[in-house]
Amino acid sequence: MINLNNIAALCAENAKKRGKVGYDVSHLLSWWGIRNELSEFDRASETEPSEHIPEYTEAQEELADILITCLTELHRRNVDVEAIITKKLEFNQNRK
Repeated sequence: MINLNNIAALCAENAKKRGKVGYDVSHLLSWWGIRNELSEFDRASETEPSEHIPEYTEAQEELADILITCLTELHRRNVDVEAIITKKLEFNQNRK
């Protein structure tokens, strides 16, 4: 079974190695990172293959990047990723 907390830790580790994030959590920098990925998704093609992983479209790859960025930011805030997603899904199920 997939453990989202382990995946989030790996995402954060890779982001630090690549210089995408520092050691301090900054709401503004987190927003900028997510916004940047959303902008890349906005420009991505739904039909053209991704340059990096050609079995997926550009849009699919960018959606994965958005998810990776969000997982990174949750991990950096010491959040139990699986728990918060479960709780948010439960909340949304009961929402009117």
